[in-house]
Amino acid sequence: MKVKFTNFPKEFKVLKKELFKKFNTICLKGEYVLGKELKDFEKNIQKFLKVKHALGVGNWTEGTIMVLKALGYSKGDEIITVSNSFIATCGAIAYEGLVPKLVDVGQDLNIDVNEVKKKITKKTKAIMPVHLSGIPSDLDKLKKICKKENLDLIEDAAHAFGTKYKNNYIGAIGDVGIFSLHPRKSFHVLGDGGLIVTNNTSLYKKILLLRNHGLKNRDESLLWGTNSRLDNLQAGFGNLMLKKISSWNTKQLKIAKKYSKNLSKKVKSPIYNLKISNPTFHQYIIRTKFRDELKKFLHQNKIDTAIHYPIPIHKQIAYKKQFGNIKLPLTEKFSKEILSLPINPHMRKNEVNYVISKVNEFFEHK
Repeated sequence: MKVKFTNFPKEFKVLKKELFKKFNTICLKGEYVLGKELKDFEKNIQKFLKVKHALGVGNWTEGTIMVLKALGYSKGDEIITVSNSFIATCGAIAYEGLVPKLVDVGQDLNIDVNEVKKKITKKTKAIMPVHLSGIPSDLDKLKKICKKENLDLIEDAAHAFGTKYKNNYIGAIGDVGIFSLHPRKSFHVLGDGGLIVTNNTSLYKKILLLRNHGLKNRDESLLWGTNSRLDNLQAGFGNLMLKKISSWNTKQLKIAKKYSKNLSKKVKSPIYNLKISNPTFHQYIIRTKFRDELKKFLHQNKIDTAIHYPIPIHKQIAYKKQFGNIKLPLTEKFSKEILSLPINPHMRKNEVNYVISKVNEFFEHK
């Protein structure tokens, strides 16, 4: 049996008729950029997440760069975040001329709140937690720190669309949240895309200008902006995916629970609290000191796996050249132990059972 990490062809077969219908509708109108489909998508997102404003943008990275610019930070200002993430988390900060101040993670692989307090300086302007795999960071404590220190709370919600934290949706809890709509994300479009959500009307208006050359109309520009608009076709596909995402997230949580129930005695399974959250499990990350051996064994048994992330950001050449060498003991330790098992809403029960059986089989010899 072959178990794929993701299964885009199967998803396409499921959605094919709806996607073709949406494609035909948009193309027959000839409305491809900043049209009704995008406006409808943004309104649907606002309703779903119960947030005042939503903006479809080109991708997560450009969205974050625009957020940082709109917040008015100065060159050299600091944003506290984590190293256990995709390079874009710090890349967007550095690209805007700011400094990513990295802190270690806790056992849940999310930002260690106690370490955050130690990193705050006069130059600190914001805290940006990454809700890794759709498991929320400790937002209550982070909000208290931000309030006390007069800092912005920027949510890197790339993995977490549809996750709730104490009955509020991730992304809509901080001052602003940014989502990725990349095809690998649970909630996605069929190419690059991103979402910015906020309850701050002033911030929304600034980003609205920034994403479209600073134009207030076709011919008049109020400020220097960029070109980062989610196009109408992708917004249309997003409108279809939005109808599916709740059931997809439920299926992934069900798979995650089954993995945890059957594997937690062999590996360190994800840490989450169902009393305060419904993790969406964009990824299911286990930890074991036999990571590389297990990965090889699963590959030999035709089970795809991945590592999120094998090289922490502070160990990347791009980071070290600009910001120097730092040590983050747990981040470094976990990077050698983490392994992502297949999880997606199109997995069959026998595929999930096969993954479980092979992981357990591997540990019978350890």
